[in-house]
Amino acid sequence: MTKNRIFRHLILPSVAPIAIIWLYFTPKYVFGCANRGFMALAVVFFALVAGIFTGIKGINEKKSGQAEEANWWTVTTLILVSPLALLVGPLG
Repeated sequence: MTKNRIFRHLILPSVAPIAIIWLYFTPKYVFGCANRGFMALAVVFFALVAGIFTGIKGINEKKSGQAEEANWWTVTTLILVSPLALLVGPLG
């Protein structure tokens, strides 16, 4: 059960920040500058949409009294919001 939680709440959402970092270090001649920017925006958009759903799921779990599961969903939401922070902040 714990391996499933770690995969679902930590490893799977970490794909989005890793994709942003990978796009940052990809040479311009591979995709072109504008295409890299569009791909980064797409990753951020889909991560934020998923982050909204996981945030709502965490709120619902908290209301139903399952605090431990709500904490896992909160961590997932924070991971999914991190690509926006990377794009606006240090990698922007």
